[in-house]
Amino acid sequence: MKFNYQLFSFLIFFISPIAAAYFTSSSLYVIPLVYMFWLLLLVSITSVVIFQLQMFGADRYTMKLLHECKDERVVSFILSYNEDVKMLKKTIIAVKKANIYGETWLLDDSTDEKIVSDLREICDKMGVKFVHRSNRRGFKAGAINDAMSQIDDSYGYIAVFDSDQRPTPRFFNGIMSYFERRNVAVVQIPQTYTAISTSISESAFFQQEVFLRKIMRARNGRSAFILGSGFVARISAIRSVGGFYEKNVTEDLATSIMLQSLGWEILYLDSTDIWYGKPPETVSAYLTQQGRWSLGGFQALGLLLGLKLRPSVFAEYMAGWLYWIWVGPIRLASIIMLILFLDFRLITVIIYPIFFIFFYFPYFIYSMLFYYYTVSDGLMNYGARGFFLHQGAELLLMFTATSSFISALLKRRKPFKVTPKGKAGTYSFTQALPMISLELLTTTTISMGFIWLRESTSRIMEIAIGVNIFFAMYLIPFMIVASVILFTSTYKGESDEIRLINLN
Repeated sequence: MKFNYQLFSFLIFFISPIAAAYFTSSSLYVIPLVYMFWLLLLVSITSVVIFQLQMFGADRYTMKLLHECKDERVVSFILSYNEDVKMLKKTIIAVKKANIYGETWLLDDSTDEKIVSDLREICDKMGVKFVHRSNRRGFKAGAINDAMSQIDDSYGYIAVFDSDQRPTPRFFNGIMSYFERRNVAVVQIPQTYTAISTSISESAFFQQEVFLRKIMRARNGRSAFILGSGFVARISAIRSVGGFYEKNVTEDLATSIMLQSLGWEILYLDSTDIWYGKPPETVSAYLTQQGRWSLGGFQALGLLLGLKLRPSVFAEYMAGWLYWIWVGPIRLASIIMLILFLDFRLITVIIYPIFFIFFYFPYFIYSMLFYYYTVSDGLMNYGARGFFLHQGAELLLMFTATSSFISALLKRRKPFKVTPKGKAGTYSFTQALPMISLELLTTTTISMGFIWLRESTSRIMEIAIGVNIFFAMYLIPFMIVASVILFTSTYKGESDEIRLINLN
């Protein structure tokens, strides 16, 4: 039996905080919460270390469009499911104009008969092959796999575009020559959001900026993964792993892991050659998108632990997995611990506060300064506004990511939900209540903390209370931003004014 270093590393990582929790818990009943406290610290430190290493790699990024024509044939797939017909027509025009190397197919799983009829008519007029499925087996992955089985042997590549992702005319000409390297399976161009209409749209844009401009650059050629749209793939490579993986709601991530386990390479070309992209316009759309991404990330754990990956590749995928557990259950548990300590005076962690201050605060300040340095290097239009919108949006998805974690843990099957595009909407009471309740609880927690601080006669306890008040106060501005995003993300439809983000 071969030694599985990935499984061993994972077990050590998640078992080690148990010992710390046992020796620092005030009682046996609070060990689970104290375990989450130590796990939070471990995840935070590990993520920062990997992020810093990635940033050094991102600084050396040199990929660019080659502007050389490689004589290969490409079938372009456009995926649709009950999408806005006008938006989709513009995408079809853009893809057909860009792909002078082969055919353009519309893979449609729509259930609305009027949409199906309109799309069929548009495809007939434009010379685009219309492929409609009456069942949604495998969802997006299944649609691509079914279409690949119909491709003529003269084609060596497929390109995949979502309904709102439009390539420029130079898209294919700029990337096809990268496939001269026989181990390259995929070349991915980012799905940059440029059509901004609401606060949540702008927040999603800034959230993607750090990932696309930094993390994916660093992972290029090593652990970069398919982003679901805006990529060209070698058909033989996809077939070598049995097609796109249909058992994960993020088939792109899962398929990437399988490709890299066989030695295939995925290149990330950070270019603006997909010139239009619609981010989620409403909080409902945002949570639907992030819920699918987080669930897919959690579901990918089996592949990460079961397939053979290089250590650097495994570490970077695990950093992505840890991100979802950090913004979901770990963050929720940390806020609950703050509330229990300051509101109910429940002491869970027994640790000398001076030691914690000298250990954690320098790290906390250093990590914040490093992050500021990273995002202010001129590559991104980020700044203080971007930072607050980014953090506020992540707080909004705390309950969604936690729900995804529980679903993955219990192996519940959730339906594949396409991110709604161009649909009018506003916040709902069920979406607003958790965030508002948490904000009010945290504000109350600070007040109760100051009352306790005045009553305390122990210097050690005063320091402990002060540390917890600091972190509660640190959260408040981001919670306020999350509430502002929630209440200012009303979208009236296509008539809303769209602001284009300048990416140059």
